[in-house]
Amino acid sequence: IAESFRAQEIDGQALLLLTEDHLMSAMNVKLGPALKICARINSLKEGGR
Repeated sequence: IAESFRAQEIDGQALLLLTEDHLMSAMNVKLGPALKICARINSLKEGGR
């Protein structure tokens, strides 16, 4: 998954805009990991750890 992020040049701003659909369609991430990544991103948006 990390290599997909590098290949897509995902930076901090782009990271906050990612959705499950983006991860699954553009980056070929499976549903489970996509949901976990998006949950973590949402946690970061809310200021959590």
